[in-house]
Amino acid sequence: MPRTSLPRNLRTVGAVAALAASLTLTGCGFDAQTLQTYPPAHGINVDVAGGPKVRNLLVIANAAGKGQLSASIVAGATGDRLTAVAATPIKADSTAGAALTVSAANVMLPAGTLVVLTDPAVAPIVITGADLKPGLTAKVGLTFASGASQEVVVPVMDAANPVYTTAAPALR
Repeated sequence: MPRTSLPRNLRTVGAVAALAASLTLTGCGFDAQTLQTYPPAHGINVDVAGGPKVRNLLVIANAAGKGQLSASIVAGATGDRLTAVAATPIKADSTAGAALTVSAANVMLPAGTLVVLTDPAVAPIVITGADLKPGLTAKVGLTFASGASQEVVVPVMDAANPVYTTAAPALR
């Protein structure tokens, strides 16, 4: 009697191949978790259109409403200068608070050089206001001499957290 089915070992190999293919393709797609960007830091990353790259942008603040802007910035091949910062707190009910007072910003950004805003060699950008509270967020606008600008929502981190002791010692 002629045999019409596939040999058993060939069926097993086919089943294993199908299982392997299904497991491999399970995570595929345009919205797969591994395709999502994730900055492994508390702040946010911003690539300013026509301007520098800003990394780990956040505000470090104390309970009294005094804070400091924190970020690492790298300008492109021509360099740039951070000329102005504006900030508005976002209150717990998601409404905008009163505009925050921000000290003058004049941070030179040499071409291809990392500039850390909390470095003691850089004049701190101080932000104050009654609605500036750790645990909330703030809308921060950055303006550069090149004409590039960006407005983003950043977290407000607690200056009492030991992680920020060296970044903003005056706020403790």
